[in-house]
Amino acid sequence: MRVGDLVRFREIVFHGDPTQYSDWKIGLLKEYRSWEKIATILYKGKDHRVRASLIQIHKQAKRT
Repeated sequence: MRVGDLVRFREIVFHGDPTQYSDWKIGLLKEYRSWEKIATILYKGKDHRVRASLIQIHKQAKRT
């Protein structure tokens, strides 16, 4: 994952047993820290910090 990619992500809605997740959302990847496995995603004008296990690449940004 690189900055500028469109990513599909889910957020945890309920931290119980079983864990409940939101529907898939699509946002813009602003930052990814591989050593923390945390990504910052811009979605509807707000930043969301999400675990890498809840993220999938939707469309790669153009590489130069």
